[in-house]
Amino acid sequence: MTDSRQDQLTAFVKSIILEDEIMLLPLNGDASFRRYFRVSGKNLIAVDAPPQTQKNKEFISIDKALACEKVKVPDILAYDLENGFMLLEDLGNTTFAQVAIGADAESYYLKAIDLLGPVAKVISKVELPLFDDDFVKFELSLFETWMLEKRLGVKLSAEEKQDINDAYEYICNSLKQLPYAAMHRDFHSRNLMVFGDELAVIDFQDMVKGPITYDLASLVYDCYVVLDKALVNKCIDRAYARYNELNLLNGMEKSEFVRLLNITSLQRHIKVLGIFCRLSIRDGKNGYLKDLPRVINYVLDECKNDAHFSKLSNIIKKYVVGNF
Repeated sequence: MTDSRQDQLTAFVKSIILEDEIMLLPLNGDASFRRYFRVSGKNLIAVDAPPQTQKNKEFISIDKALACEKVKVPDILAYDLENGFMLLEDLGNTTFAQVAIGADAESYYLKAIDLLGPVAKVISKVELPLFDDDFVKFELSLFETWMLEKRLGVKLSAEEKQDINDAYEYICNSLKQLPYAAMHRDFHSRNLMVFGDELAVIDFQDMVKGPITYDLASLVYDCYVVLDKALVNKCIDRAYARYNELNLLNGMEKSEFVRLLNITSLQRHIKVLGIFCRLSIRDGKNGYLKDLPRVINYVLDECKNDAHFSKLSNIIKKYVVGNF
């Protein structure tokens, strides 16, 4: 962010809290172009979210909708949509990732699972883009564009391209067998905060209407941490039960739910292979590259669970494994 933009943000905060002297302390950013600052001495976060690239209207409307479902989100004290500035409640420094470890992991993860139903129900309160075939295939295309072509210099043969396209078509057809709900899209350990005795949800401006298993996949097959298999199974059992209690699964059997969860997770992880490379190449954010081996292992494991992905798995093994 340029100095002039930070000066504008400072002036915006001053106009809200009516104090002449304030200090904005930069916080670690995320994978987007948003910037966050803690207002020194206040329980406030100042946000610079350039309106040309950031979904500020969506953030505000989804924040309100989640709050209506009793999901803890940051209170929005003020905003300037024209310039892309917001002043939010400060949720503190304790992330879910910091505390959901060791002996405490199970209790925290099950608590996070219990948020999935309320998040899903937001679909009735806000208009959301549809996670349709075009959306899904664009995300999948990031793998070939940013990992294979731009990062590894790989040009697939016509046969290999067809093999990938066949796998992608199967993924799209599978996802459409699921009930659709509000989908956070990044419901994982870094986007949950511990706020008192609650878990708070952040980074939800990219929410869409999509397969109900997506946020569960994001949490239990997290790109930044691998959970114990027993805990994964407990979380899946809990999520399936909670969704059923809310009548969100249309009578889907548990085995089918688990099968489609695996395919949902595969779609997400293939996308992430491309996104992490794009963050490095385009945006100079190289820190995500260290997480690629974990995501690659997820993809290979998920391909093993369905014979439709054997050729995709072979392509991953041929061109990707061993390069990260």
